[in-house]
Amino acid sequence: MNAGELERIRAAARPVVVAEGYELVDVEIKGGPNTRVIALYIDKEGGVTHEDCAQISSQVGLVFEAEETIRSAYTMEVSSPGLTRALKRPADFIREKGKLAQLKLRAPVGKSNNLLVTIDDADENKVTVTVKDSGEKATLDYSDIARANLEIEF
Repeated sequence: MNAGELERIRAAARPVVVAEGYELVDVEIKGGPNTRVIALYIDKEGGVTHEDCAQISSQVGLVFEAEETIRSAYTMEVSSPGLTRALKRPADFIREKGKLAQLKLRAPVGKSNNLLVTIDDADENKVTVTVKDSGEKATLDYSDIARANLEIEF
């Protein structure tokens, strides 16, 4: 995957998605050169329906075609990021304050680098969490986090 191509796709899709009242949560390019899939993940307050995804797919597809954003064959998928969505950017952590998340850290904190936490606070540089098992609070730089996903609370 070419970072420039990914940014070009994101830049072409974002205005369409935002104009329709959604947030463009993420963009991925999957598959190989002959089976490329462009995956757009959208969200809005109250969630996303199948019809929302179809509408955005149609509109973004027209923009991609008009601007020649993608120069080879592709399939586009538009969906919600899901209940256990990845948290990749500071904005993701800020939006999900108060929610449960699974963090995989680059280096262990205590005995483990896998933590189930509640997101207490977040800004552009750091996230403050409470470890579910111990109640211990930790403030982490985003660079300390290898991977993060929301978890479903029961």
